[in-house]
Amino acid sequence: MGNRVCLALAAITLCCTVSCSPSDIKPSQIKPDETVVFFATAARRDPESGGWIVPIHGWIYEPVVSKHRSAAFAAVLEANFGLSATAKTEENFERRVNLFFADNERGKRLRVHVAGERFELPPSGPNGHFESELVLPLAATAEYGFGVEAILPGDDPRRFVGRPHPETPSGVTVISDLDDTVKITEVRDRRALLDNTFFRDFRAVPGMAAKYAEWAAQGAAIHFVSSSPWQLYSEIDAFLQRASFPPAVLHLKAVRVKDETLLDLWKPGTETKPRQIERILEHFPDRRFVLVGDSGEQDPEVYAELLESFPEQIVRVFIRNVTEARPGDARFGALFGDLPKAKWALFTNPESLQLP
Repeated sequence: MGNRVCLALAAITLCCTVSCSPSDIKPSQIKPDETVVFFATAARRDPESGGWIVPIHGWIYEPVVSKHRSAAFAAVLEANFGLSATAKTEENFERRVNLFFADNERGKRLRVHVAGERFELPPSGPNGHFESELVLPLAATAEYGFGVEAILPGDDPRRFVGRPHPETPSGVTVISDLDDTVKITEVRDRRALLDNTFFRDFRAVPGMAAKYAEWAAQGAAIHFVSSSPWQLYSEIDAFLQRASFPPAVLHLKAVRVKDETLLDLWKPGTETKPRQIERILEHFPDRRFVLVGDSGEQDPEVYAELLESFPEQIVRVFIRNVTEARPGDARFGALFGDLPKAKWALFTNPESLQLP
């Protein structure tokens, strides 16, 4: 995207969670025209209690269908990039662009049912996101699992549920880029990027879903770290399921159309991805990590920097070749030249990739 698109879009907490007894709990402050989305998270063992630390993260918003604002944005795309919706892509465009115009619900207290207990979460922030961590006993998660469900008023038949993924202290975790690593986005071509983001059906890179499913079957946990905004979470999650990727945790970018955080959408990966990945590494210090990205943008630079900081945890780096690069190119020599050849690989065929 570009500054004109940014301007067009702009124009147009971790707190203590309260555990409650059934007699204390009240329904969530969710109106019939508001929606709750739970983002998939990674639960980890608590070294102090022996139980599980379960992150809860989601978004409360009122869906908006704004023909005026979507038409204004469409006009910008057509005037600057020659892009316009067709009969086949119009539904995609309207659904995706209106997610950016959704009315974020701040100050909403969500009550949830988790592992046989009920909890009141901290109020949602200006972007409508709520975030907390629950420490749950091992016996409770063994009996009830990790599912999260919002407690709604009795006359509201809807169900909003989440699915935290438990990850053991040891094992292999795959941290993967999304765009042009597993999803065809064509990030280096501005027009194609916008077309693939707002109009076209999302498409999987051939062979990657099967490879990730193979790794998951071998016991690997899967995390996607992407520069895509949280507003597209449901679209991305649905794509991953349709393409038969295994269940995964997504780490996306927080932006709001109404303030300066929208500019973060165009920050390079070198400014945003390292800290996102570092948090995962810090939460699971005894797991081994495989980083997967592509050669189109800054994944090699980001991963090389992380390798230097976490040499014991990161055991492999795989870079999908989307630029007709060669392993002996100066770029890769400068980044990975001092590493054993088995530590990293430039690939085109995912079938060649193997977990350590």
